[in-house]
Amino acid sequence: MKRIIVEQFVEAINQQNLSKIIDMMTDDFQFIDTYGECEDKEAMKTGWQGYFDWFPDYLIVIEDYIDNEEFAMIIGKASGSYLGQAEKHWAFPAAWKVVVDGQQIKSWQVFCDSKKQLDSMK
Repeated sequence: MKRIIVEQFVEAINQQNLSKIIDMMTDDFQFIDTYGECEDKEAMKTGWQGYFDWFPDYLIVIEDYIDNEEFAMIIGKASGSYLGQAEKHWAFPAAWKVVVDGQQIKSWQVFCDSKKQLDSMK
């Protein structure tokens, strides 16, 4: 069941379905970026939209999935293009640590080298 919830959240992200993403976040949701910075659900309501504005073709591809009683790990790739510009496309390996609470996501933590992504914004 945990895997289905995680896959549904990834699907919502890939579809940029903001209302589904928000519905799937617990009230005490935490987004943790690659630098360890945390944002809560309220901040991420606008944070997701801002990210999709920057990278309108953002895509997560799941290659491996593992879980235990406490959390799940997704290993795969992330890709996108800054402002949708083909010459500013990036893709790199990434991993996500996900805590599921019932039918919702409680924590979404990203692990990646974001240099290509940040460089594309110049």
